[in-house]
Amino acid sequence: MEFEYKAIDNQGARHQGSISANSKAEAHNKLLEQGLNALSIVPIAKENSIAALFGQKVTLDQLEFFTSELALLLESGIRVDRGIDIIKQSNAHPALSRLLSQISSALKKGASLSEAFAEHESLFGPLYISLLKIGESSGNLPEVLNRLSSDLKFQKDLRTQITTALTYPSVIFFVCIMAVYFVLTFIVPKMSGIFTDLSQAPWYTQMIINVSNFFVNYQLLIVGGLVVGITALSYALKRPAVKNWFYVKISHLPGIGRVILTAERIRFSQSMAMMLEAGLQLDTTLELTANTLKHPELKRDAKLALKQLKTGKQLSQVLAKTRIFPDFFLSIIKVGEETGRLPRVFSEIAQRSKADLESVIKKLTTMLEPIMLIFMGGFVGGIVITMLMSMVSINDVPF
Repeated sequence: MEFEYKAIDNQGARHQGSISANSKAEAHNKLLEQGLNALSIVPIAKENSIAALFGQKVTLDQLEFFTSELALLLESGIRVDRGIDIIKQSNAHPALSRLLSQISSALKKGASLSEAFAEHESLFGPLYISLLKIGESSGNLPEVLNRLSSDLKFQKDLRTQITTALTYPSVIFFVCIMAVYFVLTFIVPKMSGIFTDLSQAPWYTQMIINVSNFFVNYQLLIVGGLVVGITALSYALKRPAVKNWFYVKISHLPGIGRVILTAERIRFSQSMAMMLEAGLQLDTTLELTANTLKHPELKRDAKLALKQLKTGKQLSQVLAKTRIFPDFFLSIIKVGEETGRLPRVFSEIAQRSKADLESVIKKLTTMLEPIMLIFMGGFVGGIVITMLMSMVSINDVPF
């Protein structure tokens, strides 16, 4: 198990970090062997545990902030370990503070920066760590961190753009569900008291009253089931197999598939441009870039393209057999190969694809808004009309 600790040494200096042990007592003894008196020892929840599911995590915003701040401190001439300690002291978020403590602890034990970051590869990713190794070996770590910060900001803006586009339809859908729930659990039960013999009421009146009775009688079970279902879904999506299956399925939905494909093209092009500018070999760049893709099918296509690239084929030829790039971008990549300007070409493709994504999201949002309004109006309006028809039909029902 991993434990986070706070301790003091014999001189009274405070220490904070993480330690591996089988139990709290063993962690305490290990700290004593290092000359540290533990003030607190707290187990760190595993990534796939229930505690981690509801716990705080390092967000993309915090990762971008940390990367840009570390680049700024290194440019000012501050050592890496000292820079991380400064960021940790000025940061109030528990998850980021825990991460920085673990990195700082690894550095003090003699690990290099890339090795310390590699212990959290699931968070940073292979691309981030590979570029850190290049920055360490070339002595150009601040510039590499600035590139990584720009890439993280690019991803953050992309995610914000998609989230913003989906917010309005999601709010409309939520309001619709709440309106239907209110009508079925509060309005319809009061209306049903009008009928003394429900079997003589019209079929649509019987249907809506029966549905209302079901919601009233089992509302605790329904709410509990929704909570359990959402929790189970969130937990299941943390498993790579389930996440990949879900990602493939939603990519086949009309409109959503184009958004996912364009987002993956941006991610691919941005990674290629950044790593080629850093001086990586083309095959190594393609290998690392393939691992950044989230769509399982596109990742498989990219890895097949890598195998063909290693046989001596041109990059434009192997990418033509994937679904990532249309013909227009493939012709630009071919020109970039011939002129030796592939980093510039991929950067341009990323920018153009971002503009395409903005256009696709805008069109999709424009279509979703009236669809959701029609759905909400039809659903709620249908219930209201059914209620009015039921009230009109009272004269035909025996009391």
